[in-house]
Amino acid sequence: MKIGITGYRGTIGKSILKVLKSKNCKVFLLDDYTRFDPLTISNEKEFPNNLDWVLHFGAKTSIEKSFQNSFYTYSNNLSSTVLALKIAYNSNARFLYMSSYVYGNPRYIPIDEMHPVKSSNPYMGSKILGEKICLDFCEQFDIPLVILRGFNIYGSDIVNGRLISDTLKAVFEKTSIVLNDPIPKRDYLYYKDFNSLVLKIITKKLSRTGTYNVGYGKSYSNIEVVELAQRISNNVFKIKIKQNPRPNDIIDCSVNNNLVKKTFSWKPKYSLSDGLKELIK
Repeated sequence: MKIGITGYRGTIGKSILKVLKSKNCKVFLLDDYTRFDPLTISNEKEFPNNLDWVLHFGAKTSIEKSFQNSFYTYSNNLSSTVLALKIAYNSNARFLYMSSYVYGNPRYIPIDEMHPVKSSNPYMGSKILGEKICLDFCEQFDIPLVILRGFNIYGSDIVNGRLISDTLKAVFEKTSIVLNDPIPKRDYLYYKDFNSLVLKIITKKLSRTGTYNVGYGKSYSNIEVVELAQRISNNVFKIKIKQNPRPNDIIDCSVNNNLVKKTFSWKPKYSLSDGLKELIK
């Protein structure tokens, strides 16, 4: 298979790239093509062609930075999506768009794909608009499309400001971790489970468009996550708890993942405990 991929330097894209190469896929790195203004780009003839899939993971994902420079977040994330779609169109390739959690403060849990979308930050807003662009374009030009709404996919990369990354850093450096708010709950999916899903998607004879929630199906509070890591690491770090919740923070966002499991005959294998054990030990 010939696979084009964006965002291959990021946590998710990097792991997918490694898996694709291990499966002897011919991989084309697309970031150099998707970092231009789509209105002025002049190198379309140089685009990779005859691709089977374009996997679009590239985006500026920092929520904090999206507030600091929201115009850049929207411009970068939307223009790169348009260019990735253009490459797929030129190749008559199927398209996978990596979205995010897009539900704002949920009206009900667990959250299924029928839940209304709502932006609560510029990054999330860019992903909602990106989904709309993909849906419109792929419908108009008959391109099979998969949209994945990922719920807290984690792996070995240390990204400051993310709970599991900060927890792993505390484990490896034997320091303390500060929890500003122990209460909020999140649904965590180990990167190996996500990789296995992507492989199932690209090897399936896909002929239609679909939007899917991607998560483990169980949520954990912040304090549950760090206490679990503390037990696994034999208490090599300490936990400092503050009562400093973020304004308008989401209390729980557990996922209903029945649709993606049924459609692609996929099931996550790694519980949060399994994933943390592998990363720590």
